[in-house]
Amino acid sequence: MARPIKIQHPTPQTRSVAQVALPIGMYCNKSLQTAKVGDVVQFQCDWRKDKRVITNICRFRINSPEFTFMLRSIYGENMTIAKLMERWEAWAVVEGIGAAGIDHESCVILEVKEDESK
Repeated sequence: MARPIKIQHPTPQTRSVAQVALPIGMYCNKSLQTAKVGDVVQFQCDWRKDKRVITNICRFRINSPEFTFMLRSIYGENMTIAKLMERWEAWAVVEGIGAAGIDHESCVILEVKEDESK
């Protein structure tokens, strides 16, 4: 068994965070591009609508090792950029934006928590 690597830093606290990678573009998620920490977002899936508060927001360059790391951290080891692009393009076509309506170079990653003011 290998010896542990020593790190001079306090042990990170285990915490559960909710993160999501979202496409952006000229007409795609335009309001997200100016969103700030503390803003409320509403996730919609069929009839369900869930409000959450943004705790962190960051623009990522898609074709980068950092984004690949985040993508696998959020969606699991089997997720690839190609699969994600396929999903986003299909969603953009259904929404009427068109596959070319999303930015294929950058996206937004949100970290959210439940709205405790309810």
